[in-house]
Amino acid sequence: MKITRHPAGAPCWADLDTPDVASARTFYSTLLGWEALELPSGYVNFALRGEKIVGAVKLREGQEHSAGWSVYFMSDDLNATTKAVEEAGGRVVSPPAKVSVAGSAAVYEAPDGAVFGAWEPDKHPGSGLVREPGALSWFGLSTPDVDGAKAFYAQVFGWTAAVPPAGGAVAHLTFVGGVAEFGGITSGSVGAGWTLYFGVADVDAASAAAVALGGAVVSGPIGAPGLGRVAVLKDPAGVTFALVQHA
Repeated sequence: MKITRHPAGAPCWADLDTPDVASARTFYSTLLGWEALELPSGYVNFALRGEKIVGAVKLREGQEHSAGWSVYFMSDDLNATTKAVEEAGGRVVSPPAKVSVAGSAAVYEAPDGAVFGAWEPDKHPGSGLVREPGALSWFGLSTPDVDGAKAFYAQVFGWTAAVPPAGGAVAHLTFVGGVAEFGGITSGSVGAGWTLYFGVADVDAASAAAVALGGAVVSGPIGAPGLGRVAVLKDPAGVTFALVQHA
């Protein structure tokens, strides 16, 4: 689905922090059909059918432990979002800052320790494609405090959480004004964090392809009630991500 403007509170962009950008380019481009567009700054935009969908940047030496995917949610006013995060018990990791003419970004930590970002666009509206093969298609939050997470994000972004589908363990999330669920919260006993799911036409075949490219399967593929067939994997640098074949 093509997107020209993400609603406030919706997931709108993702960054990959990686120690090896060249390896990431080969892995994800081959697996998901992306084209890599490198900027003079060294930042890489990945595009699908001409639409930017995610980005990647090389970690500085000594930061290898920070490798991972980060999600950004749309904000019409980063200062107001920052205030809302603090009032809800969260912490500002990186205050709002301009990113050239593209827009402004901030990074926060929720009370449960999950890190996420917010994006206020200027020239760069965010991911141009969502919920289709090769594009960001689901966002999963694992947390030891499901009720606390629901309350936090409801206060910050106005999200609503639906009752888990029959047989499922995940509370599905919808942003204000949204017509489709975009993610879910599940109970986890170790830490808290977001996992990004990329859409694929065949999750079993894609998982096998990821392994052949140097990745590894963490769990699945398995059916997830109300979502489809999913698998959690690691890329060659050990970064966790997931694939989803929507039902």
